[in-house]
Amino acid sequence: MTHFYDRSLKWVLPLMAVLFISQASLSVKLGKWVHPEGIEFSRAHRMDRKVSSVLRAAAILSGYKVLAGHAFWIKVIQYYGDAFNSLDRYSKLYDYCSLASDLNPKFISIYTLGASALAFHLNRGNEAIRLLQKGINSNPNDIRLKLMLVSIAYQNTQEYDRVIPFLDAQIERGDAPYMLINILANTYQKVGRYPKAIKLWKKIMRDTDSNEMKIQAAQKLQELYTITKTLKKNLP
Repeated sequence: MTHFYDRSLKWVLPLMAVLFISQASLSVKLGKWVHPEGIEFSRAHRMDRKVSSVLRAAAILSGYKVLAGHAFWIKVIQYYGDAFNSLDRYSKLYDYCSLASDLNPKFISIYTLGASALAFHLNRGNEAIRLLQKGINSNPNDIRLKLMLVSIAYQNTQEYDRVIPFLDAQIERGDAPYMLINILANTYQKVGRYPKAIKLWKKIMRDTDSNEMKIQAAQKLQELYTITKTLKKNLP
């Protein structure tokens, strides 16, 4: 029995040494990326895939994934606050926000602040929408993300075809707020999809207990019926 343990230790001790060295190496690389001092975080033109992989691996192996996510998010904020990065219009902002959300998918500020910067400051609505969709998939009950997604899509007609099916799926879940349904109904009207807008306003009128919402829905339905009636008259 003693001989068996002696042979096992010959394998166990080197293996522990390798694991210790590997963890130390990962910790050093992680520290270089999350420590706020002396890092050329804001000067690289593209995110290094090796850095991204090491950061994810270190966060998972260390058991401090959420903590690493918060630390990395601080670096993202510093990146966005560095005027030097405005020279290339913060080209890596979406990549950094996406990585931060991978590390800490429940941290809502990553999606709201990242999407706000991308959509309203940098005019990159497509990336803002991708980030918000990612946030909604990880946080399906968070109303803020859904409303923000709709507000960005409402301003960007080029994104309707991508966003509307996603929002439809959210409404089909059955727990969408009336504000979300309201905005989507107005979006349908804006792009000329009147039957779908009518369907949503009917849903609001049928399901809501608010007299104010019922009145608004009735007014919108009357407006849409008038539009569709006029269109039918003008058909050849």
